Amino acid sequence: MDFEEKRQQLLKEAYSLEGNVEFNDQYKRSFFELVEDIILYLLQNQDVFFGQFMLRIRRDINTKLTVPIATIPKRDGFNMYFNPFFFLNCTKKEMAALFKHEIYHIMNSHFLRERKLKSRFNKEAIGVALDISVNQYIKDLPTYSNKLSGINMEYNISLEENRSIEEYADAIYKSIKSRIKESKVSKEDDFKHEIDITKAHELWDQIELSEEDIKSLTKKTAISAYNKNTPKGLENIILAYKEKAEIPWQVILKSILPTVKSGYKKTITRRNRRQPDRLDLRGRLPRNETELIVAIDISASIKEEDMHKILIEILSITSSTKNKVTIIECDSEIRNIYELKNEKDIKNRSKDNGSTQFSPVFQYAIDNNLRKSVLIYFTDGVGEKELKFKPINKNIIWVISGNEELSLNNPYGEIRRINTEQKEVIEGNIGLKMVNEAIHEWAR
Repeated sequence: MDFEEKRQQLLKEAYSLEGNVEFNDQYKRSFFELVEDIILYLLQNQDVFFGQFMLRIRRDINTKLTVPIATIPKRDGFNMYFNPFFFLNCTKKEMAALFKHEIYHIMNSHFLRERKLKSRFNKEAIGVALDISVNQYIKDLPTYSNKLSGINMEYNISLEENRSIEEYADAIYKSIKSRIKESKVSKEDDFKHEIDITKAHELWDQIELSEEDIKSLTKKTAISAYNKNTPKGLENIILAYKEKAEIPWQVILKSILPTVKSGYKKTITRRNRRQPDRLDLRGRLPRNETELIVAIDISASIKEEDMHKILIEILSITSSTKNKVTIIECDSEIRNIYELKNEKDIKNRSKDNGSTQFSPVFQYAIDNNLRKSVLIYFTDGVGEKELKFKPINKNIIWVISGNEELSLNNPYGEIRRINTEQKEVIEGNIGLKMVNEAIHEWAR
């Protein structure tokens, strides 16, 4: 019996067993054999990560779901629940796409992000925002799935791809509040099994795990499922789990950022300096919200392993500060500029890789009056000897990947290193002596 025959047979049996409180063990065995066929389908294609992830998820049947599948984290791992009446009406490709949908929710910490958004938006806006934020990366989803183009039409908005959940939820919520809702006539239960994607995340209300427990479970499952075919966006998240930065950015940024002032903010804890007797006037405190510019050398001399290490450091920077982080990709000229908030925002490296020029980044800082910004420049060190423009940034950190020296005669900042290769040990007693001396010197 092929997959399609199995699917139709199971759907027919589901309706024949509908009167029972629960599906019997025989039905469950046959149903989850079909599920395993889909997992095998993922493993045999370029979706190995999703297949590996599914092997680590517990499965059960829940006919109360208003959607084909839903997942929640529990003490024993992630638990995925299936409603056979909906799930078995999907094609194999749609079933595989639904698995991806659930895993994207898990990997992007949507269980936790939903909790934080509840104080600002209603359930409808949050649910739709969460779905469209992941569905734009998935092909072959069922036609009723929330998709960006359809949501733009339904809510009369103009959302773009690759935006934050908060931006999506805000626009959708404003649309919901402004429109006049038509009264919905409640239907009789003519068709008992009707999909309602507005309740797709209701199962999440049953989550009892703490934030730390959910993060730990996600990390453990994701790392164990990781492979070379993992989608780029998810790979960035896993890289942040797997490896630690070589530079203690939290310490470094803490020592730099408070010293750089960015205007002032009103406060009731300090009196107005000009009119101290006026208690109704608020004083002001220095505002220390400073932008970080992170420049990346994407020239042809930067190897993939260098870029990998650089990425780990950048992810550590974003997790160490709440300040705005702007990424600038540059070789002989600036190729790309974008704001970075989390792993999902990281873009693929630009392909127009020429020679290394540092000056364009410093010119950009001058043209945009970014003198108060902290500039962190990742490079292999090989480039110009003199900058064409004197830097206006007070705090500049050069991060050299590898063993080369920074080519600039005047770096105008401090130099740090990552990914330094171990020099080949010289043969003979002289080499051993040099290594031992180096170890003793380090131990001091």
